[in-house]
Amino acid sequence: MRVIDTENIMDAMRNETQFVLRCEEVFHDKCSAACAAILSALPQKRIVALTGPSGSGKTTTALRLKAYLENLGVPVCLLSMDNFFLPLDKRPPEAADWESPYCVDREQLREVIEQLLCGQTANVPWYDFVHNTTGGYKPMQGSSDCIVIAEGIHMLNPLIFDDLRARATGVYVAPRTRIITSDDKIIHPEQIRVARRMVRDRRGRGKSLRETIERAQQVDRGERQYITPNKPNASIHIDTFHDYELCILARTLREYPPANEELDEGFLQAHGLDVLMRVVRQLPPLSVPYVPRDSIVREFVGGSCFEY
Repeated sequence: MRVIDTENIMDAMRNETQFVLRCEEVFHDKCSAACAAILSALPQKRIVALTGPSGSGKTTTALRLKAYLENLGVPVCLLSMDNFFLPLDKRPPEAADWESPYCVDREQLREVIEQLLCGQTANVPWYDFVHNTTGGYKPMQGSSDCIVIAEGIHMLNPLIFDDLRARATGVYVAPRTRIITSDDKIIHPEQIRVARRMVRDRRGRGKSLRETIERAQQVDRGERQYITPNKPNASIHIDTFHDYELCILARTLREYPPANEELDEGFLQAHGLDVLMRVVRQLPPLSVPYVPRDSIVREFVGGSCFEY
């Protein structure tokens, strides 16, 4: 577990451009190392099963790995497990909530992966979250020498991964850095993920900061039950934390006047976020234009060059 302190962040913010680019270079190196490990597992393992909890940056990491591999001349097919959700009326009783792996059409997911690996054209579903049903299908052309990257919160769950294990490289992505405050308090990685979702959900989903924090309890419960126990199935672990990202949140809160009303001290203490928000309010704000368009941070603040 990596550790930094808030003084490091304050010092680095004296040169914002250098700070951002240095953080991005570190993440670039992590992706490059992951690609090297993926390539070394060929030809036996042509599947990459990538997972991480909500707010971990799974989608951008998968897209970055795809871009890096394709730049090396390796064809890549990218699948999102979210598109393989079962319609509500077809879910078994075990699918008690959205965090359950029983919500996924596992047979269809395996079938699509096999078709792509065999060089066939697969009809990949897309999920209509408004009406909670399969919205249709899009063709995807496979290749006999392609790598299939499948990302989603349950890709390392034995219900899915056991059938792929002999042919798959497991990748686990999540913030893994702890931040130490000047008074020796700790900001944990799960709090970083809540901060990311606060920014993303307000910007892209119309959720108040308070609503995102309240739902975090359910999300964390699903993570402990369905995701964390399966981390040992990953041979590659990527820390997606960028040291400058709390400064992005600092700017977001300054540009959102209702934040102080939504996040009163009692509410923050009740949800274990009082230390995080105190630090955020002390940090200098960072302008979003400094963030590269392919950065994982863009998954949450917007303006990415990738389509999600």
